[in-house]
Amino acid sequence: MITIYRLEADKDHITKVQQATEKTDKFGIEPTHGLFGSSEWWQHIREGTLPVYHIKGTISSVHMGSMNDWPEFTVRAENGEEFTWSRYANFPEFASLYSVGRPIEIDYVVQRHRASSLGPGTHERIPIAIRVEENSRLENWSVT
Repeated sequence: MITIYRLEADKDHITKVQQATEKTDKFGIEPTHGLFGSSEWWQHIREGTLPVYHIKGTISSVHMGSMNDWPEFTVRAENGEEFTWSRYANFPEFASLYSVGRPIEIDYVVQRHRASSLGPGTHERIPIAIRVEENSRLENWSVT
């Protein structure tokens, strides 16, 4: 497996979520375990007080979501459940690795979203690492 996304390396995404959280109470992630992406937040993950969940399965579709403007994929987990995720990648070269039939593993945490338009108590699955079966032409690439 090759790691194509690590949240910890996605400083731009972390900054945007932090700014949304700090500037209003209508957007961002509830800071129940510290500010999203902060050292305190990562410490909660390391200690297990913010649990990490795992999905292992196969990519069942690759599509555009939202208003046909957001890259997404659907994974069929080993237990048959399907989950849709954004297509995150730390390097543009990794985006092509989202392909139907490719084995995938996702490590994620669950946090309460602030956006009232999503409904009260809405939770968001936040990927902290995404791994796919290696592609021979990129087999030596990894995110460290």
